[in-house]
Amino acid sequence: MKFLKNTFAFIVPLTAMLISFIIYIFSSNILENYKVKIADDYSIVIITNTPLIKEDISSLADIRVERIITLEKDNIITNIKSNLSKSSIDLLKRKLPHFYKIKLEVFPTTSELETIKNTLYQNKNIRKVEIFSKNHNSVYLLLLLLSQISFILFTIITIFAIIIISKQIRIWFYEHHEKITILKLHGASILYSSSTILKYAIFSSLISFMIVSGIFIYLVDNISVLLPNDLEDIVKISLTVENSLIKVFLLSFGISILTILGVLLKYKMKHD
Repeated sequence: MKFLKNTFAFIVPLTAMLISFIIYIFSSNILENYKVKIADDYSIVIITNTPLIKEDISSLADIRVERIITLEKDNIITNIKSNLSKSSIDLLKRKLPHFYKIKLEVFPTTSELETIKNTLYQNKNIRKVEIFSKNHNSVYLLLLLLSQISFILFTIITIFAIIIISKQIRIWFYEHHEKITILKLHGASILYSSSTILKYAIFSSLISFMIVSGIFIYLVDNISVLLPNDLEDIVKISLTVENSLIKVFLLSFGISILTILGVLLKYKMKHD
């Protein structure tokens, strides 16, 4: 019972921190996938006075231009020619400017879109630039905000978790102070003397990792728990379970070991 009580005080803050971490993983993945999705659907339309030299535009605002598509004049004229005479159509063909659609590798932010617009307008040949950003920006900014909030939450919980874990480790050192002192008198190293505490910490980290891994795998298979059905068609999650669990494992044991070493060093300096 005492063993469970000791480890419980370690497991709770560590588990809370790991859960906040997987929430951040989910939100970041959703944001990245949405950026790719809207990049596929999104394009910038430009109107030029003369044919555009496509090779001159390889990137915009440090975002690679995937391709530039020429919008054929004939397709535009076809939509309106029923109301025009032949001479008007011929005149329109001569006078109609050139239309292009620019596809970017990823969807730009609002500030990047402004930079792109200003960069394109520096070309005197470009008459008009349409960035059509409003439809996508609202959802993108909402997901970006969600990702940032989850990261801030993870950072705050991590700080509190480290404080609580370090206090619990100090309690363990206090409880085993006599045993550690006796072992040190017999020539044992401080690391060996505190092996019981290390076992507590490793066991607690393993339990936390297993709990959070179970939650993570369940959420990956049942994403509707996190996302409403209406949003599932808009945002996608494509996480590699193995890679994500490795990150959770390293974080779980990394935080525990670093906190133990910090408290251990302080304990050694105080009692040597």
